[in-house]
Amino acid sequence: MYKTIQPARSGAQAEPISVKMQEYWGIIVRRKWIVIVSILAGIAVGVGLCLILPKSYRSSTEILIENQKIPDEYVKGIGVGNIEARLVMIQQQVMSRGLLGQILEEHSLYEGLIQRDGLESAIEKLRKGIKVEMVRSPDLRKQTVEAVNISFADENPMTAMKVTAKLASLFIEENLKNKEQLVTGVSAFLEQELEDAKKALEGQEQAISQYKTKYAGLLPEQIEGNLRALDRLQMELSAATDLLHSRTDKVSSLERSIAEYQASVAPGVESDGPKFIRKDLDPLITRLRQLEQRLTTLRAEWKETYPDITDTKQEILSLKEQLGEKYGTAFVDDAAVVNQDSEPTGRKDLPPDFYIYLRELKTQRNDLLTELSSLKSRRERLLQLIKETERRVEQTPVREQELMILVRDYENRRKNYQALLDKRLNAHVAVNMEKRQKGEQFRILDPANLPSKPESPNHLQIMMAGLLGGCGLGTVLAFGLDHVNPTFRRREDLEQIPGVRVLATVPLFTATSDHVPVKRRAELSASKNDSVVRTSSTKSVPHGGLVAKWQPGSIAAEQYRMAATRMVLSIEKRLSTVIEITSALEGEGKTTTVVNLGYTIARDLGRQTLLIDCDFRRPALHHYVSLSARAGLLDLLDGGAAIEECVSMVDEASCSIMTVGRSRGELNELGRIEQLRELLPELRTRFQYIIINTPPVLASATMGSLVSLADEVVMVIKAGSSPQHVVQKAFALLGLTGEKYAVLNGVDEHSLPHYLYGYSMPYGGDPVVEETVAR
Repeated sequence: MYKTIQPARSGAQAEPISVKMQEYWGIIVRRKWIVIVSILAGIAVGVGLCLILPKSYRSSTEILIENQKIPDEYVKGIGVGNIEARLVMIQQQVMSRGLLGQILEEHSLYEGLIQRDGLESAIEKLRKGIKVEMVRSPDLRKQTVEAVNISFADENPMTAMKVTAKLASLFIEENLKNKEQLVTGVSAFLEQELEDAKKALEGQEQAISQYKTKYAGLLPEQIEGNLRALDRLQMELSAATDLLHSRTDKVSSLERSIAEYQASVAPGVESDGPKFIRKDLDPLITRLRQLEQRLTTLRAEWKETYPDITDTKQEILSLKEQLGEKYGTAFVDDAAVVNQDSEPTGRKDLPPDFYIYLRELKTQRNDLLTELSSLKSRRERLLQLIKETERRVEQTPVREQELMILVRDYENRRKNYQALLDKRLNAHVAVNMEKRQKGEQFRILDPANLPSKPESPNHLQIMMAGLLGGCGLGTVLAFGLDHVNPTFRRREDLEQIPGVRVLATVPLFTATSDHVPVKRRAELSASKNDSVVRTSSTKSVPHGGLVAKWQPGSIAAEQYRMAATRMVLSIEKRLSTVIEITSALEGEGKTTTVVNLGYTIARDLGRQTLLIDCDFRRPALHHYVSLSARAGLLDLLDGGAAIEECVSMVDEASCSIMTVGRSRGELNELGRIEQLRELLPELRTRFQYIIINTPPVLASATMGSLVSLADEVVMVIKAGSSPQHVVQKAFALLGLTGEKYAVLNGVDEHSLPHYLYGYSMPYGGDPVVEETVAR
């Protein structure tokens, strides 16, 4: 397996675009017949399609969309907003299987297709032939749809016109039907929605009423009244509290007056009744008086269940029990205690006014106690009212939030009801507007036409497509073949093979010269089969490939001189060198290279050079001799001639040629090579350079033996002809271990370096014209 050589170039060494384009153009020129045949094939296919494809005629009609005649500010139409969506819906309805089936049956379309593939295939074909296009407004800001263009294509122009007219009428009918259904449906829908909205609104009103009834006094609008009532109650409570304190103080004052008045009776007076005891004489009685006053004060401010009142009562009872034990049961029954209502007895000498004044004091005390009880009750009621009012004030924000939700829902339902009511009224007006044909209408602007020219096939487009397709196919094939079978075209491509040294890159050339003798032209014309030499016109006389002699100032001759110089410099230490020049395939210019390289070494470098033709099957060196010898190599090997008799001369230069000669027996190439091996030492003594013209490597089995005779081997490679893998295989078969030499032959002049391009100079005053041929 031989790999394709891919030259690697850095960015600095990248080729100019012009050079790459010339390389691509060269590929197309080399494969020009493939490109030409592809173009002709594309044109032929286009002509065939123009003749074979059936003609199709397309008829079209335009439907104008007229806006409603009453401005939208007064009446807003129903369903006129999204016209594009409505047109798409109408198109789907018209394209339905049922309507298209009616059109097929009415106009007898595609009867053969129906019988062959069924109704579905015919409907699908009819659907593909219909085109519906929306004509938009030229105003780029609005881009509204102003009209609809409907067209249909058929082989019969009359049928195309009739079907187009039918499609237009179906569009208008479907539009009217859809609008009628839309208006009716909208009205019924709005009526139902309005009824539901009304019920919801009434339900919300009832909910608000029930809520206000349930939470009367806690509503947000009553917050001011509750706050004023709370202020008034607090003022009344303050006044009642002040009055209660005043009456309590007055009761205390009366209690003291009664006690002091009773204490004014002298103690120790004997009488038949109970003893009168002075309260200020016993500490227990003084303590009892203080507890009674405290109990009176506590009762004025607190209820009987207040803990201090209970404790005070218990202490009073305890003191009374102690006084009873001390003074007897009479004290416990309050017979002699001055703070009881009964009048003291046992003093008959007291004046009556004393008891009257005492009763009056007690009466005032009792009245004040009654008033105190009333004040306490009022104070309790005021406290309860204040707490209730405060509770209402505290709950008002919560009730306000709840009521706000109810009111918000009510407002939303009311707005929804009002909007539905407006829409229902507008729907009723829109229904009346449609009945009077004042709304949006579809009107045929351009009736269906009878087409006179076929829509397809488009001959110009088909021919252009065929031409471009042929060009593209030819180009792809040319580049594909060049990529599949790559060759060496430039020096850089060949240098990618490891160990290969390129001696020269010889361009293509056409030789013309007025200095070639007439008697030599017939001899030189025998080399016309050489692959390197090309004749530009029939007037040019071919003189062979010896450009080193006949065109010494040409680029090709200069390249041969360069190759000879490099070869001589690399092996100048040897006294005699055997060089074999071969090629991978036939027709790559190895014979021309042998002659020019040997002639250059002999004439320009002054070395004795012998050219030996060992290509026994296709000899060619005898065409270049100026004075033919009587014998050749085979005669020498057979012993029928001497070396001097087998050597021919090339003009006056020290370049000799030993042709193949004639074999007297069977041609045994391997045996001849062994004989040549024995002859070479003698030839080395006479010639400094022996150049052997060998058969192609891959076409002959003798190269394995021939290569062992040579000191150096030069491979001739024809640019653009020898595949890369073939050349690599040839190098591998030779089995060369050292440096490999190569000559790249037939190079395009445009791929040469710029300092060589167009280089031409007469050599030795010889006016020669050299013309490079681009391939």
